[in-house]
Amino acid sequence: MYSLVSSPVLGFDLVRRPGGSDTAAVVAAALDLTAADLPALAAAAPADRDRADAWAGVARATRDSVDLRTLASRTRGTTGPATLAALRGLETTQVGGLEDLLRCVRHDVFDWTWRTGNGLAVQDDASTRAVAAVCDAVAASYAGSALSTADRGVLLEAWRRAAAHRSLPRDLGPGSASVHRLLFRVRTCLPADRDAVRAAADQYRRTSGASTGTSSWALAVHNASWAAHLSDRTRVAAQAQMLAVMTTQAAGFGTSDCAGGVWNLVSGAVHALVVADLLADADVDALVEPLAGVLGPLR
Repeated sequence: MYSLVSSPVLGFDLVRRPGGSDTAAVVAAALDLTAADLPALAAAAPADRDRADAWAGVARATRDSVDLRTLASRTRGTTGPATLAALRGLETTQVGGLEDLLRCVRHDVFDWTWRTGNGLAVQDDASTRAVAAVCDAVAASYAGSALSTADRGVLLEAWRRAAAHRSLPRDLGPGSASVHRLLFRVRTCLPADRDAVRAAADQYRRTSGASTGTSSWALAVHNASWAAHLSDRTRVAAQAQMLAVMTTQAAGFGTSDCAGGVWNLVSGAVHALVVADLLADADVDALVEPLAGVLGPLR
């Protein structure tokens, strides 16, 4: 459901979660970890029995989460008020869930820790413990305030001791300066700027379903993801999306704003700027210009 290639989808879910920026910060920093960082994480990991109790707390804290697959099964073949109420829940309904996110962390973020042995993909013990410590931190931040302070402390212990001090990534490839310029402009939005972005998102959502005259938003995002994959920028593109989650929430855009199109504008522009040197002009314009029209030149 989630992958680094489709990081805008993960970003869309996180930006609509209370405290989603905390999870995004862990994922962004984890993408920067190297083999030299793993021993400290592994050594700081709490005992499995303590982790088991804390993970039971995570299960309780997230059991009411509903993803789109579950929502679809609940509303299939129904009409009337119940369906309308469920559809109103789409603003907060997630595309994926914690299990999908953890699978992405284990197998995409830490793909370099796996090796093939006897026809199976395996990790050494130190890598397993280190990756588990990162997953603990992801789960604790994802559960948010629904998780007890004690359980949060257990699951965040290794991350806080070994990795939380790391600065967020700054080098996002050839388009790094443009991406950071955009994020700064979003983060420093004044109330009037936020209103203008909301209006632009609403207008773009109304007109981009068929085409902008150059390239549809979905096709342009697909092309940007493909360009990131071919140029080996998938990881920095994912980091940029996580930074966009943090910036968008910090700027004061709420769940309704992001579900209503603000995230598409910010995420699409960020995705395009990461690979602007490789992407067709039509695709760059389709993703960048709607936001640039409000916030000023972004390149």
